[in-house]
Amino acid sequence: MIITDRNQVVKRLDLSEQAIEKLDKYVDLLEAEQAKMNLIGASTLPVVWTRHVLDSAQLFRYLLPSDRVVLDLGSGAGFPALVLAAMDTEQKYVFHLTESEGKKADFLNKVIEVCALKAVVHNERIEQMKNFGADVITARALAPLDKLIRYALPFFKPGTRCLFMKGAKAEEELAQALKKYKCGVKKIKSVSSEDGIILELSEVKKK
Repeated sequence: MIITDRNQVVKRLDLSEQAIEKLDKYVDLLEAEQAKMNLIGASTLPVVWTRHVLDSAQLFRYLLPSDRVVLDLGSGAGFPALVLAAMDTEQKYVFHLTESEGKKADFLNKVIEVCALKAVVHNERIEQMKNFGADVITARALAPLDKLIRYALPFFKPGTRCLFMKGAKAEEELAQALKKYKCGVKKIKSVSSEDGIILELSEVKKK
C-alpha cells in the first residue's frame, strides 16, 4: 500500500470510512496493475494520493444535488471519475467513463467491480459513442480545450456544465477555444497544483 501522503489527503478531504475503504482498494489495484501497464506516470505513483486522488477529488464539491449523469472523457486510469464515484457513497450519480484502449477499460471495470461503484465503462472512441445527455462532463489531461469542447458538444443538454482540469497552458487554450465557441467561463484554482486550474464552462455554443 502506498501511504506516503495518504493520511494527509484523507484528513484534508474529510472522507467517510466507506469512501476511504473504496479509495484504498482503488489505489491498491492501481499500484498492482501499474507494473503491468502504464496507467499513470511512474514518477507520480509514490505521491498518487496528492497528485491523482486529491487532484480528482476537488471536483466533487462542484457536483450539484440536481445532477445525475457525469461523463468523463478519456478516462485512462480512472481519474477523476472513479475517485468521484468512490466519494459518492450515496450513489446519487452515475459515472460514464470513456476509454478506447481495451486493457485500460478492463482495469476500470475491475475497479468498478471491486469497489462497488456506480459507473459504466464505454470501451470505444468518444466520436463513436452513442450520444446521451450528461449533466456534467469532465476531462483531465486529455486534449486541448477546443478539442475537448468538440468531443463534449454531442452530449450537451440544457444546463450541461464542463469541468475541465488544465495546467499552465489553460489561458492559452481558453483563448484559442473562444475563437470557435462562446460560453460562460469560471476559473477555479487547483488545490493540488500551483499551475493547475479547473475551467467550469456553461452554455457552450459554436460561434
